[in-house]
Amino acid sequence: MPPILGNLIVILTLTAVVALALRSMWRSHKSAAHCTGDCSTCHSCHTKKETPPSS
Repeated sequence: MPPILGNLIVILTLTAVVALALRSMWRSHKSAAHCTGDCSTCHSCHTKKETPPSS
């Protein structure tokens, strides 16, 4: 197998992995499955910790 063919296979594989990762991130962003940190627009994305009563 010529060396250029091996390099081409590696480059195509890495390109596919990066493309799938970017696609996953884009879909997550579009579905609003990420936390923006703005609790006023959030619908219970964070678990609320209750403070125990002081003695």
